[in-house]
Formats: sequence, structure tokens, C-alpha cells
Amino acid sequence: MFSRTLNGALAAALLGSCIAAPTYAAGKPPTAVVAASVQSAPYYDKIEALGTVNANESVNITPKITEKVVSVHFDDGASVKRGDLLIKLDDEEEQANLRSTLAVQAERESAYRRAQELYNRRVGSEADLDAARARVDQSQAEIEAIRTRIAAHQITAPFNGVLGLRHISVGALVEPSDVLTTLDDLSVVKVDFAIPSVFLANLKPGLKVEAETSAYPGQTFTGELKSISPRVDPVTRTVQARAAFNNPGRMLLTGMLLQLDLQSRPRTALVIPESAISTVGTSHYVFLVTAGETSKAQRRQVDIGSRKAGKVEILQGLNEGDLVVSHGLVKISDGAAVKVIAVDDGALNVAKLLQGEQQAEQTE
Repeated sequence: MFSRTLNGALAAALLGSCIAAPTYAAGKPPTAVVAASVQSAPYYDKIEALGTVNANESVNITPKITEKVVSVHFDDGASVKRGDLLIKLDDEEEQANLRSTLAVQAERESAYRRAQELYNRRVGSEADLDAARARVDQSQAEIEAIRTRIAAHQITAPFNGVLGLRHISVGALVEPSDVLTTLDDLSVVKVDFAIPSVFLANLKPGLKVEAETSAYPGQTFTGELKSISPRVDPVTRTVQARAAFNNPGRMLLTGMLLQLDLQSRPRTALVIPESAISTVGTSHYVFLVTAGETSKAQRRQVDIGSRKAGKVEILQGLNEGDLVVSHGLVKISDGAAVKVIAVDDGALNVAKLLQGEQQAEQTE
């Protein structure tokens, strides 16, 4: 996360002291220390929460009518698209009604044409023509109603998604209260969680959210804060929030528990290792390494912000590129001569390095 770029001239000068040992007026060799560069890096305040996964869209598949199942067109856990046929119910009676009504409609249309011909020849009355037209319209309405009832016998997928377990078999009589299966759209999942209302000023849609779950140890999922409830719970003083996560592999399933880290107040900040900070009462200090013929440690008071993952935010007292002592603070004091044996970039084995330096001094 943090850049390893150092102030080139200062680092070179300090590290050079490891190679060419100068002569010190006091006769006391400098204290070996490990330093770290003050770096400018992306930073944020972390708000922790627990959230529950919900599908982007979720529905129980139920019939609209009471009828017998004649065919099932899906398997457990199948992926389906909107409009795919899932279950067909017995519609023989409605199909017969449709054929009968279509025959009646054909007869009424023929009667309407005869009435219109008579009216055009000024033999038939306008009332007879209107009555014939009304009977045709009535038949068309009856046909539409029958076709709607037939459509209710075909249960289709309302959206793209993944089906659950099948709870029905061919030949079973189903009712509107029966859940035949479930359908979930898991391409995107919504995670609902509660946040203490004291953080409301730092919340806004679009903030980055990272999540982990015990089902996939060591794996991090990245999402985005989508919405915040306009109501605060008067009992818990928390506000409900919702984040969205892309879920192309369908790894996150409905009902899973996630540990969330909401990254609020994103900003660019000056950061140093937490080990470089020494605290006296309520004040915080660092030892700034100054370059010159002899490198020295200068004690400086700093104002710090939040701490995160072994790093601490510096609000005042240091500039980007400054070098501070990160290991060896207990052996030095303000103005003490120091020898920078390494610059910690976050991947340095400091304990092994200092042990080797101590052994080298004892050998000398």
C-alpha cells in the first residue's frame, strides 16, 4: 500500500555511513538504528461491522392457481434466464374452453360481416350492426381471459438467476401457498449491516467496503457502500446501511455472515511505522535523523491521527521524505550520533538485522 520511494540524497548519505566509518570527536561509536521514510500514501479510517448477505433479487416460486403438475423443466441449482419455463400445470380444461370460444368468435365475426353488408345495402339497421360488433368484442375479451388463465398454468422465471432445491414432483396437486422452489440473482449481492450513529458524518454512498468470511479464509471481497437508512434505531443508536458486492463466481450466498471494514474519510496522509512513535503522557515524539558529517537523532514532537495495520498517520511535525528512527529508540537520546544500518520498507527482517549488527560489534 505504501510507496517505498525514499528521499534519494538523504538515504544515500545516511546509508553511506555504514560503509565509510568516520572519526567521532567524542570517541564513542554511533548507535546502530533502523530508519523509515515519511511517506505520503492513501489512508482512511476503518469502521468495522458485521453484515448478512442477501441476493440482489430473491423470490419464492409459487403457483397462482390450484392445479396438478404435468411437467417440471429444471434441476436443483440450475441457472435460468427470465421467461424460461420451470413448471407446467394441467391446462386441458382451459385449452378446451379456448377452442370453444375461438369457434364462437369465428361465428360471431361471420355474423358481423353479414350485418355490415346488410347495413351498407340499407337493408339492415345500425342497431343490428352494433349488436353484432359487441358480440365479436365480447368473444375477443373471453379469449384474452382464457389465455391469461392458460398462462397461469405455466410457471416461468421472473428474472435471471439460480434456482434452489426442487420441492415438487409431477402429478402433485399444488396450491398458491406452496413454495415450489426459490430463485436468487447472485450476480450482485447486497450486504446489510448496522453502524453506530456517531459515524454518520463520515458516511456517504460510494465508500469502499472490504469483507472477509470464515468460509474463504484469507480472501478479501471488495464492494461499495450503496445506501444509508434515514432512520436511527432509538434503542441501539445504530443506522442500517447497505453495501453491494459483485459476485461473478457466486461465492457469496444468501445468509452468509461477513466481517466488514468500511473505509471512511479516504484521503492522502503522511504515514510512518507505529514503532517510530514514543509516547510521554499525552504527547508523541519521534527521532528525526539529520544528515551531515555525523548523523544525529533529533527528538521532535508530532501530532498523530489514526493508527492502522502497524502504521500511524502524522498530522503535524514531519515532512514527506524525512527519515525517522523506527527501531533502536531505547538506545538513543536527543542529539545522539546514530548509524542507519537499513531503511525499513515494510519487508525488512529487523530483528535479524539488529542481531547481526550486535554480533559484529562484539567481534570488533
